[in-house]
Amino acid sequence: MRLLASTDFALRVLMRLAAEPTARPMSVEALARDLGGLSRNHLHKIVQDLAALGAVRTVRGAGGGVRLAAPPEALSVGALIRRLEGDQPIVECFRADAGTCTLSPGCRLRGFLRDAREDFYRRLDGQTVADCLPAPRAPAGAIAGAG
Repeated sequence: MRLLASTDFALRVLMRLAAEPTARPMSVEALARDLGGLSRNHLHKIVQDLAALGAVRTVRGAGGGVRLAAPPEALSVGALIRRLEGDQPIVECFRADAGTCTLSPGCRLRGFLRDAREDFYRRLDGQTVADCLPAPRAPAGAIAGAG
């Protein structure tokens, strides 16, 4: 299964915000820069989508920007992807008009793919944005396994 580029960037935005929670919102410009120079306009649309889902809050004006609307532990990756992807067909026969596949009437592949997609989402439902963050580094001089 392939995610839309906008879904990929939306998850990166959430991870970036979760990595350094601060009292001040992060500007879209700073997020775009941190995400490898993504277009500010494209990122603005992604942030709007995340705000509509209730994953982020935006603050306008001087000192404004974007911040998480909930703790990263409360943001399910599966639920976010499901909502960001919408009803994107994974193959042609999943389209609303069933596409042009001539095998559709007797094809069983569609059912296998539907089940696999649901397994994919179900697996990610148990993961949160917090789970996606790098593991904390041990302090310098700490001994692995001590404690």
